[in-house]
Amino acid sequence: MTRFLIVLRSLWSTINLFISSLLSALAALVVIPFPFKHSAFNKIVRIWANWNLLVSGIKVEVHGLENIKESSYIIVSNHESALDIFVLFSKIPLNFRMIAKGSLMQIPLVGFVMKKHLFPFVNKKEIKKTITTVNQIFKELREHHLSICIFPEGTRSGNKEILPFKKGAFVLALEHHLPILPVILRGTGDITPTHTLLVRSGKVIVNILPPIETQKCSLEHRDHLVKKTENLFKDFLKNQCYLA
Repeated sequence: MTRFLIVLRSLWSTINLFISSLLSALAALVVIPFPFKHSAFNKIVRIWANWNLLVSGIKVEVHGLENIKESSYIIVSNHESALDIFVLFSKIPLNFRMIAKGSLMQIPLVGFVMKKHLFPFVNKKEIKKTITTVNQIFKELREHHLSICIFPEGTRSGNKEILPFKKGAFVLALEHHLPILPVILRGTGDITPTHTLLVRSGKVIVNILPPIETQKCSLEHRDHLVKKTENLFKDFLKNQCYLA
């Protein structure tokens, strides 16, 4: 019976995701010609994320909102499952965009809308081109006072572990002297396991840690900053008895 309920919940969540994504993409398409498009899109994507969490019966507990004091950050988060995206857009009270897989560009309407609203797309097979594209889009994000969210592990871990952090997010932070905002997620991998469409009920815990300042740092500090942040995530999760 439990298995049947999980499958039923998963089917319901998938249908809602499809419908809400279509409606949200249409709403985002409508606002593209207007000067307020970015602020309007922020509201649209937040409603989309909140709705999908609600209909899936997923609760989210947030700690550390007091650590957000500025409008622009390089947000870095661990990455257990696709659910991370909904949790971050729903609960982080910042206007931001997220590094997206290049394959999303191929989705009709959705890819077009994401590009118009300044989502940087990553193609792992064309690293140099990707870096150039991200840098160009990031300049536009800065002009509109938008933050960017990056999963420094580069892929979903699929379980309770922290994969080695890649350098991209930290290079951006150092080049633009922006603070790094560490956001640690717990529980998403249990609710929506990697490589499956199953959606279980459960609670996600979000911890927003104090920002890591980069004003006095240069690119020479890149490796140190990467390791410092990676260890920050590991130490926090170990203290919570969470890591596998």
